[in-house]
Amino acid sequence: MPEPWLILRVPEGSVFLYAMPLGEHLKKWPLKVLGQILKQEKIHITMSSSGKPYLPPGMGFVNWSNSNGECVLAYSEECDVGIDLEFYKEKNFEALSKRFFAEGEIAKKAETFYPLWTKKEAYYKCMGGEFFSVLKSSSYPNAKIWNLQGLYKEKHEIALCVRSGLINFNAVFLEDGV
Repeated sequence: MPEPWLILRVPEGSVFLYAMPLGEHLKKWPLKVLGQILKQEKIHITMSSSGKPYLPPGMGFVNWSNSNGECVLAYSEECDVGIDLEFYKEKNFEALSKRFFAEGEIAKKAETFYPLWTKKEAYYKCMGGEFFSVLKSSSYPNAKIWNLQGLYKEKHEIALCVRSGLINFNAVFLEDGV
């Protein structure tokens, strides 16, 4: 079984986060690691119209994200999850945030923009709904979201969203970075 990068212990269960090792194939790795986690050779995943992956009933909840050739995966037996990974790139953050974010969330710098963007995308990937409605909202009902740091040397943001009621947690870090 692969070693998780981070384990979040929440009252209703645990969320395991995995980082793709060097040399793995970006498109094949999520299924490979899920097969190892679930001890199954073949995993049948269905995708919603918005691209949200669903495991068969009773097998848990999964979500993954990739950016800049890297991939992270969140898995829980007990609770729905969403995750987003973004590496920093120069963009017109003010124009993007005016177009997509709620009033009061205008970001002029990457350090302000990316934490907001990843939180919104992780929320959407966990909870579903209309993507642009989620972006324009400054609230995240029925969920808890964490911004995580330190996995990669390059500047990045990782946000993890867990469906409602899972507010208290303990984090167990298993590696210093990839």
